Amino acid sequence: MLRILNNSVKISKYATGCVPQVLRFASNASSDLVLVREQNGVREITLNHPKTLNSLSLDMLCALQDALLKDKDSVDLRCVVLTAQGKIWSAGHNLKELHNDPKIQACVFQKLTDVINDIQRLPVPVLGKVNGYAAAAGCQLVVSCDMVVCTKNSKFSTPGAGVGVFCSTPGVAVARIMSRPKSAYMLMTGLPVTGEEAYVSGMVTKAVPAEELDKEIEEITNAIKAKSRAVISLGKEFYYKQLAMSQAEAFSAGQEKMCENFQLGDTKEGIASFFEKRPPNWKHN
Repeated sequence: MLRILNNSVKISKYATGCVPQVLRFASNASSDLVLVREQNGVREITLNHPKTLNSLSLDMLCALQDALLKDKDSVDLRCVVLTAQGKIWSAGHNLKELHNDPKIQACVFQKLTDVINDIQRLPVPVLGKVNGYAAAAGCQLVVSCDMVVCTKNSKFSTPGAGVGVFCSTPGVAVARIMSRPKSAYMLMTGLPVTGEEAYVSGMVTKAVPAEELDKEIEEITNAIKAKSRAVISLGKEFYYKQLAMSQAEAFSAGQEKMCENFQLGDTKEGIASFFEKRPPNWKHN
């Protein structure tokens, strides 16, 4: 967790779980904190406040949530790429914003949880793109994406204990995708891991040379866009749901989900195209 400067408090229309004392002073989060670009079904959301090391202030989190949820059910939206300006992908929470107000602390921590839940509930895949340093809550945010591609020289850390704030919530995300010894190492020492180490540990999907990052992202997004949105949406929803089930429960629920899948129009089209040896004509339903 690095030291940040910005301490303004604003809340978007999606804000939930914030106390009235905070809401009294709230207004819409500035859209300048994130940049949004949409092209060919891909929405690229860029954290855009290098001055504060892209700190996850309440402003930033609300602007990010707005960008994620806008027109989320449109069939034109096929996937989301989450990236950042500057060498620091995100330094984590804004310590100046948090250090002396328990009500704001609770609001900010809840907001990040809301954003992560939104990422995993979004009906399209969310791909984290990292070429820099993701620390503390920044690390928590990026590893909560459905997939993560980073450069080999990127770094990830959970260094909060060094300033007296153990990375408890980042640890929830990290411990669920890495081995216990490696996640404990990150949390209890605060030492960073490189992109290559993150890949070996299962923390990221791929680690590539910096000059290949854009190409890798394009390859993955093209692969997603080649699929039916309806099928990917159904599959993503069940993927996260079954993680909380026992194996027996998951197989039982999975059987029902497979039968549901076969009723989709795009499933019928996909099977027909397979037998007819032609590309599928997806309707995304």
